Amino acid sequence: MVKDYTKFKSYLDDRVRHYPFLNDMVIFYKGLLDIWSASSPDDLSALFNVPAKDPDFTNSIDIAQKVFNLFEKNRQGDNIMGCAGSSSDAVLEFIKHGLSKDDKFKNALLKWILKPSFEYTLRKLNIETRFGNERCPLCASPPSMAIVFTLESGTSEQRLLSCCFCTYRWQYHLTGCPSCGNTRPERSGLIVGDSVRDQCVRAVSCEECHTYIKTVFTGCRSDRKRPDEIDMDIEDVATLNLDIMADQRGFTALCQGGI
Repeated sequence: MVKDYTKFKSYLDDRVRHYPFLNDMVIFYKGLLDIWSASSPDDLSALFNVPAKDPDFTNSIDIAQKVFNLFEKNRQGDNIMGCAGSSSDAVLEFIKHGLSKDDKFKNALLKWILKPSFEYTLRKLNIETRFGNERCPLCASPPSMAIVFTLESGTSEQRLLSCCFCTYRWQYHLTGCPSCGNTRPERSGLIVGDSVRDQCVRAVSCEECHTYIKTVFTGCRSDRKRPDEIDMDIEDVATLNLDIMADQRGFTALCQGGI
């Protein structure tokens, strides 16, 4: 079974109280949380085989149809994507076609559909956290966010990059831009929101390539959550204010314009 995603609802509600403009996005995302929590995941292990093969997407087709309906409902019934009411065969083709593209990580609908299955599969495979480069070692997608934390058995900080598509996390250098490799402190910066909780998630910007990556600093969180207890997609939605601030300063999210 998948994890209980609905436990994140109160966190999102708290963010709306501080940033009311997040309300519409949070309403939609809470609908996704309900779908994910009630779903049964598929085992997508075959996607990570060499060569990759198509797994059984039976449960993902059911999730997709619910996600499509939610997506259209939140756009006041305007069937922009033409997906709501699609047949099982059409949905299966949508999933397979999306996965075959190099820029699959830009397909938000596909990611929402496969998220429970990706997380289930990664837990099942129990793939060891590896040291990687700029892109995900499993699916070659760019990172969307990062986590800086200290191991319970150590004192030095480490940084994990979080894949914007399959949710895998891999170890990366503690300092330096994952997009262009810039390591000059004077050419890097931090963009921070104005609430107390915002101090724990900052947009780390690079003046060389004009990208940023939102980063969770676990050491200053009052809840002291471990990296494996933090859902990066939830953190991404909850910190949309940082994306707006970064955009106003001329920076582009690393997963959209970098690497």
